[in-house]
Parts: sequence; C-alpha cells; structure tokens
Amino acid sequence: MAIPLPGLDKLPVGPVRSFVEALHDRYDAAGQPAARVISRDTHRLPHGFETVSHETVSATLRASNVPSWEKVRSIVHVLAGRAPSGYDPRDLDQRMIELWQQARRATQAGETGVPADVVSSRPPPHDPVPGPVVLPPVHRRPASGVRPAAVPEFAGRETLIEAMHTALSTGPDVRLVLYGPVGAGKTQAVLRYLERHADGTPVWWVPAGTAESARASLLELAVELGLEPHHRVERIVRRVLDLAESGRIPHLLVFDDLSAPDLASLVPNGGHVVITTRDPALGHDGSSLGIEVTDLDSDDAGRLLRQHEPDAAAEAITDILSTYGRSPLALAQVVAWSRATGAPLAAAAGADPIDRLTTVPVEGYHSSAAWAVLFTMDRLEAASRSALLLLNTLACFAPVPVSKELLVRDLAASASIAGPEVPGDPVAMNMALVELCRHGMARLTGDDDRIEVLPPARIVARRAMSGEELSRARAYAHALLAAADPGWPDDQKQTDLYREISAHVRPTGLVDSRHPGARLAVYHQIRFHYLAGDNVAACELGEQADQRWRDNGSLAADDHLVLRTSQEWANALRALGRYDEARELTLGAISQLRLDPDYGENHPYTLAMASSQAADLRIAGDYQRALRIDRETLQRCYSAFPQDHPRTTMSGHNLAISLRLSGDFREAEKEDRVALRRHEKAFGDDNWRTLLSINALAEDLNGQGRYRDVLSEVEPLVTRIEQRDRAEGRRRTRMDRGLILAQRAIALALRGIGRFGEALARLEAVHAECVDLFGEDNPHALALRMSHANTLHLLGRTEDSSREMQQVHNDYRDMFGAANPLTVAAGINLANVLRARGEHAAALNIDRVSSEALRETVGRDHPFAVAAEVNLASDYALDSHPHRLAASRRAMELAKQVHPTDHPNVVAAEANLALDLGAAGEPSAAVKHRQAIQHLRGIYNPDHPITAMAARGVRIDCVLEPPMP
Repeated sequence: MAIPLPGLDKLPVGPVRSFVEALHDRYDAAGQPAARVISRDTHRLPHGFETVSHETVSATLRASNVPSWEKVRSIVHVLAGRAPSGYDPRDLDQRMIELWQQARRATQAGETGVPADVVSSRPPPHDPVPGPVVLPPVHRRPASGVRPAAVPEFAGRETLIEAMHTALSTGPDVRLVLYGPVGAGKTQAVLRYLERHADGTPVWWVPAGTAESARASLLELAVELGLEPHHRVERIVRRVLDLAESGRIPHLLVFDDLSAPDLASLVPNGGHVVITTRDPALGHDGSSLGIEVTDLDSDDAGRLLRQHEPDAAAEAITDILSTYGRSPLALAQVVAWSRATGAPLAAAAGADPIDRLTTVPVEGYHSSAAWAVLFTMDRLEAASRSALLLLNTLACFAPVPVSKELLVRDLAASASIAGPEVPGDPVAMNMALVELCRHGMARLTGDDDRIEVLPPARIVARRAMSGEELSRARAYAHALLAAADPGWPDDQKQTDLYREISAHVRPTGLVDSRHPGARLAVYHQIRFHYLAGDNVAACELGEQADQRWRDNGSLAADDHLVLRTSQEWANALRALGRYDEARELTLGAISQLRLDPDYGENHPYTLAMASSQAADLRIAGDYQRALRIDRETLQRCYSAFPQDHPRTTMSGHNLAISLRLSGDFREAEKEDRVALRRHEKAFGDDNWRTLLSINALAEDLNGQGRYRDVLSEVEPLVTRIEQRDRAEGRRRTRMDRGLILAQRAIALALRGIGRFGEALARLEAVHAECVDLFGEDNPHALALRMSHANTLHLLGRTEDSSREMQQVHNDYRDMFGAANPLTVAAGINLANVLRARGEHAAALNIDRVSSEALRETVGRDHPFAVAAEVNLASDYALDSHPHRLAASRRAMELAKQVHPTDHPNVVAAEANLALDLGAAGEPSAAVKHRQAIQHLRGIYNPDHPITAMAARGVRIDCVLEPPMP
C-alpha cells in the first residue's frame, strides 16, 4: 500500500514539509514501492551505504521522523534507482542534503509543527485509546538516571577515553559501543569520560542488564521529559526513543551492560548513544561504532595496584598480573582483599586465587569478581549448556589463547568420547564460542582465530566444578587434544599445532588419560620435543609417561607404547648428555623387543631401537661396534621396507655417521648422497632430515680434504635455503640443527682453502646462533668452540687459542670422559697450542698419551691416530729426540696408508719430514722440501697460509675437527 504525503493539518508548511515533499517526489517517480521493498534494496547498495529498516522508511515518508543523513541518503538512492530516468548521485545528494539539514535543525529546535502523537519511528501498537502526549519544552533536559559510582582505583585508559571523545564529536547521530569481557572496566571508562568531557552535557544513564531495568529507566526519563505516563509501557518507551532519534532533545544516553541482542530494540537509532556490552557482535553490526575495551597494559595495571600500595615490589606485581590477569575488576578485587585483610599485595600471589576473588565486594562493582563470574555462568548455562561445558574444558587448559584449529580438528571423534552435549560439528563449536564471548567469559584474539578464557573466569570455573563436572571437563579436554594430534611429528607439517598442544599436556593431565588416542598424543609430544631440540621437556614428559603408565597398571611393561616411549625418552637423555641412563634404557627396551615373539629382530620398533643402541655406542667412542650394528640394521631395513622408506633412508644416514667416525669418509659419502637424494625427494630441502643429510655430506667432503667441493656443492644449497627462510620471515628453530652444523662445515672448508678470517667470523656467528637455540652446554656448541680455537691457532693468536682450547678440552672430558676419542682429539688440538707457546714437554706428553689411547680405542689407521702420529713427530723434532727422524718417517708412511696423497694430513707429514731430513743432514732434504712445497701449492695455492708457513720452514700441525656423533 502506498504511503500518502501527510496533509497540512498533520504537517504544516515549513522545513520539514519541504524535505518530506521532495522525498515524496522521488517516491512517486519510483512507483511508490512498499516500505519493505525499499528497505530490502538498501541492503543491496554498494559499500558505504547504511541499511534502513522498513519501519524507518515508513516513518520518514509519513513525516514521523527525520532520521540521520546516512539513512536518508540510502532511501533517496534506492528511489532514484527505481525511477525510469537516470540520475547523478552527486547532484542528488547535494539537493537533498540541504533540505535534510534544514528539516533536522527545525526538528531539533521544536519548529516542525508536527503534533506529538505522530512523532514515532516505530509502528504504533494496537492501542484503542491513544491519549495525548505532551512534548517537553525545548529548554528541558534529561537529568542523569541512576549511574554507578566510580571506583577509587583507576589507571590508564587515556587512549580509550580520547577515542570516545573523538567518536562522539563527529556528528549529531553517533551510537558508540564499548565491548569487552567481564570486568574489562567498560562502565568505569564511561564514567571517567563523563568527568572529563561531559562539560554540562545532559546525560541519562540506563541500566540495560535486563529489559525490565532498561524500560524502567526509560519510563523515568519520560517523566523527566514531561510525557504523561498514562499510556501502556511500550507506547511511552517508543515516544522516548522517537524523541531521541529525531534530535528533539540534545542528550547523551548511556545504555550500560546491554546483555542480550534483543535489548538493542530499546536503544534509539539516532542521537548520541553510548552502549557498554560484553557482546562483541553489537560493536560490529554496521549501525554502530565499536571500540573494544581490552585489558590494561602492564604499566597501567602496575600503576593501579600501586595506587593502593605504592611500595609494592615489581616481582609481586608481575606475579599478580600473571595469576589474575590485567582486567580492572580482577585487580580491584586483589586490592579489595588486601584492604580488607591488611595483607600486602605480595601475599596475593602465593595463595589460592579463588580466595582472593571471593573475599569482599569490589567498590563500584556491586559484588566480588568471583560472584560476577558465577552469575554470568548461570546465564551462560541457561543460554547454552554446550558453551558452559566448553568453558569448563578450556578452564582445564593452560592459561593461553587456544586456536580454533585445535578445537575443531576432529569434533566427531571428540564428541563420541565426551558425550552428546559437546559441540559435534564446526557450526555448533562456533556457536558455543560466540556464547562464551557474548557473555564476557572469553574473547577472540589475533585474527579471531584463537579463543582466550579470561583469568578470573578460568579460576572461578575450575573451582566451581564438582568432581563429576571436573572429570567430564578433563575427559573432553583429553578428547580434544587427542583429536587434534597430527600424528607422527617427523614430517614437520604441523609444527605450530604440536607446539600448541604441548602447552596443554600438563595442565589437562593428558598423561593420566586412559584413552588410547590421548596416550598416543603424549608419545608424539615426546618425539616432537626431541626433534625440536627441547630435550628437557622431552625427557620430563617421557619419564612421567613411563612411570604413570607402568605404575597404574594400565599398560604392561612390554606394551609397545611403553617401549616406544622409552626410546624417545632415551633420545632426550642422550641429547642432554645423560648417556649412561640413555644406554641403560635402550638396552632394556631392545632386549624385550628381541625376545618378544610379537616383535623380534626385524620388527620396525626393534630396528629403531637398534639405531638408538648404535648411537649410544658412538657417543661412548666404540665406533666399530656401532658400525657393525648400523650395517646389520640397514640390511634388515632393506628386507623389511622399500629402499626409499624413511626408516631405510635414516638407517643409511646413521650408518654413514658410524663410517665417518670410523674414518671411512669415502664410504660415508656414498651413503649420504643416497640419503640426501631420498630425503629431498620425500620431504623437500628444508626438512630436518634433509638438513642433517646436507651437513653429513659436507663433513664427508671435509674429511677427505675436498674443501672446494664443499663450497661449490654444499654452500649453494645452504645459501638457497637461508635466503628463502629470510624472504619468508622464518626464524631458525632447534629443528634446523642440520643447517647450523652445515654452516660449521662450510666455515671449516673456508679455512681449508686458506680463508682463515672468513672462517673465524662465520664460526663466531654460527656459535652465537647455536647457543641461542641449544645453550652453551651442548655438543654442537662445544664442537663449534673447538673449531673456533683451532682457527685462532692457525691465525697465530696463540694466547686466545690457548685459553679457549684448555676450556674446550676440560668440557669434552666432563661431557664424554677422559678416554673418549672426542676428548683425546681435543687434547691433540690443545697440544698444538702448547707447542706454539713453547711448552714442548707438555705437548709431547699429551701427544704421546693420545697416540697410545687412540691405538686402543679407534685403531692405528684412524685419521685421529694419523694426526696424533704427525704431531708427535713434531714434538720429537722440537725436543731433539734421538728417534725424531724415525718418528717422522713413520708418521709419513701411516698418513699415506690411511689417506690419499692430496689429503692435508699427508702433505703436512711430507713437509715436516722434509724439515727433519734437513735437520739430520740428509742430502735429499732440499729436494724433498721443494717437492713438498710444490705439492702444497698444487693442493692449495701459493698464497695459502699453510703453503707460506711450509716455505718458511715452519712445521705444519694436524688439527682435528671430529664429525658430530
């Protein structure tokens, strides 16, 4: 039905009539569409236009209301778009805005002549006896309503208050929504704003927690305005809202604690309005300007607490903020407790938080923080039992935001465990999360992809649960974590999710779950921590799982999960340097696996454990036994798995480690090239396995003296990966240890071709990165320190090298024992430095003992033993030993037997022998020396420092850079 233009009796001549007539001209040209049609079309306008309800369309055409310009603009553009002739939007806006401004000013000044009983932007109720409504005189203003008291402690919020002031100063129609969780301080922020910026502006405070309280306040406002209260309540409320929307009264209406979306119908669509609410949706509904009220920052939170106790210690402040959060209500509650008990704030950090949150009501908040949360939990339960269960469950999690990805990964599986009331699909989960946020128990963080339960809500929810409720919440937590578990972590595809799950393992008691999926998630967490280099966490969780599962009788000692967990626990122990414990654990597990008919020698678990046993032997320095086990394990893997199976490839990688430590770098290179090719194909070039293979190849090449091959083949691989990581903003993690070790190998290759300064700088940078990730007491960092000390020695910085190498030798001894080949190698390097300092006797003693020790442990033909013999010959020469020439010749022969003729140890032995021949007066000495120099120049270059040293008649030391075990 068409809406007629009001007659002169209803709408006298004046600015409002001129505006309405112009609007009706466009309405008629558009064919007089229904108000609902016009409203529908406003939803289809481009971005930047406001939507308009059909009630507002109708009221505007009937001259019952002059709404905001944005709404008028939308109506006009819809009507113009329906007219047969085209229009220029800019001309249209310019013509109408002038009429609208005049009508708006006239309305606000009370000059419209519109009878009061038709001023309504909402359809009139079915009231058979409409009585007169008397408009207030223009000079009358609303008083204040019943506003709450300001709290005595208040800090910060400067930015928020200024943002409110800016927003409310933008025009005549502003609906500002302050949204935030329970206790965020929304109400107090409004009160402080009014103190600073109201400047006599009339304010009416509407408590909007319930429809009843809001209506009662609006009825009081009606009395204040002079409206005769003899109509039905809804009619009077509508009259008040119409006056506010039409600008008939300059005012600021504050709707405090608007708790339900349906209460928004009691809020006017025009004028100056401030809403405080816990529901973030109200701040994003398109018709409002929303400002989130967040927690106080740490500085302001500390200032709030120190208003009560100026001398409170910084540590106490930090502990309070960590426990109770940074919401004003929680902090005010701690202050109220301190004031009531006379205890210092520091005492709040060391006690049960629930006691601090329930002791006394907080001034300005009408109740304690705990009761505020409990009342809200009652409303939450009435709205959604699923949301309450989710709150209880998240209260069992760690006090950190939880990703939606974790919560929705496999909802069907988690719901089948936890019961029918839990959200069973992503839509149900999202609805539960919305309810948590709407009730102020939680908030979305980041890009709205994480949910954070507020500290007071978490504390109160945990205490409020009965034993049965707590058990159910934990069971649901276990089900969610088990469903979120990505599985075996070696592929690195879900690193962030593993890391997130790890935060909740202990708080939820996941280890104690009897659910198989939860236990498997624990096992995967141990493995993840180990791969990530967080060996302390892996060790602690492995030990806890092993003890709990064995002690409670839920799993037998030979259960496969217990045995597999013991392997990962042993890996962590090994990485922490607790080698004896790791060896004992591994031997016990592998004995059970080999004897159990369900497993046996060729079972994948047994093969994995055998690799761990070989690792223990390598660490102990028993390289030959480790080599035998690794060879046998690789053959069994070839029988049990395809050649390119990850287990087979990693077994070949482990065999190469044993070959390398046994001195067979050529065979190690063959295995490592195969492993590198398979790892790249299966996992890409930045997977932890591939990175370890890249380093392994570099160590193989360095061990053969093929330094230029390292720089031409390995360095470009490493550079490409690092450049890509930098471009993607990827930070180095402990899973990148292969890349760090490869950088060490590249530095040693640079040193090998004579670029000592570059090598030193790279070693220092890599050592800093290694220490940052793994700590100083780590085998990787120790190896880098030894490489650094060796490089200082070759640069002639003898005193610096001496100090560092002495400490390195001591640390190797403490970490691996005095007889370990790595410790002996460090001793040989120390002897080089002592020899350079002129401490020939000390160097001779170390080299003599080292040579004998290496013959016993790794054998006479091991590269370590060759280096020891070459250096021992130098000790004899400098000591004028009667058998010095024989020692030098013996070292030369041994070097040729073990290494190819262009290996650094061979050329060192050759050059030194030439000097010894000259010292003995041998006629061939000069020729031998020229040949040695030519050999050096062919291997290195004429400018290489080693070549220059030999040409000057300086003896060449063999420095040892052991591969990583």
